[in-house]
Amino acid sequence: MSKIFEALQRSVSERTGSSFTAMSSFATELLGETVAVSTVEQCASLSPAPLTESRAIAIKDPGAIAAEKFRSLSVRLKGLKQRRELKKILITSAVPDEGKSVIALNLASTLARIHQTRVLLVEGDMRKPTMRGQLGLPASKGLTEWLRADLSVSEVISRITPPGFCFLPAGEPLNNPLELMQSGRLAVLLGEVAESFDWIIIDSTPILPVADTSVWGRLSDGILMVVREGKTEKRQLKKALEAIDKSMLLGVVLNGASSAEHKSYYTYYAASHVK
Repeated sequence: MSKIFEALQRSVSERTGSSFTAMSSFATELLGETVAVSTVEQCASLSPAPLTESRAIAIKDPGAIAAEKFRSLSVRLKGLKQRRELKKILITSAVPDEGKSVIALNLASTLARIHQTRVLLVEGDMRKPTMRGQLGLPASKGLTEWLRADLSVSEVISRITPPGFCFLPAGEPLNNPLELMQSGRLAVLLGEVAESFDWIIIDSTPILPVADTSVWGRLSDGILMVVREGKTEKRQLKKALEAIDKSMLLGVVLNGASSAEHKSYYTYYAASHVK
């Protein structure tokens, strides 16, 4: 028996008044939690290499107008966090191709640049993952592999430097990940890593085509809905909003917004209507 294990048992026994032997199981769980937290700090570091066409603007050009929009969004979220429990934020949209993954990636990048802010970006869209390509990273194990096998979090999480956020990729794409997602292991995973981060940004599938978002929604503290100007139809947005818990909705991010003031490509990202 290790000295760490013995110390944990003795500490728990002293706090609770329970016998040394009776607390063995609890101490084992506590030790497991301690190891889980430490493995997050041991994850490998990778340098992003976004392609020219990548929309990871907060990494490629943090001084651009579009990056400023994400800084405004991060300020609003920090203000919300002072008034309610807010750590795990789900980014979703009504239908595909509205830019939710781009918003999630740039928001995580922006939050990570805030001094001493620990951010985990989770690529929760296991059907059509795109973030690895946006970041220019090699293929690696991710959510799919962790849900299927007994892996440590350090095997599936990497630190992206700069800007310094941790990244949990989707892993192998799946045609139907719902059964795997409903196994209960997602909650275990988020429980293992939650204490190591100030923000966990989760990119989910769109709401209407599939039911994956409902699983992520139950594990999140709030939802940001992404809509794209000229893409999202009113009836689609209404139906998507009806499918989520209204108390979870933090606001709407308008993507692809026209702007008479700024004509550059980078003004095509804007954040608005966040409560």
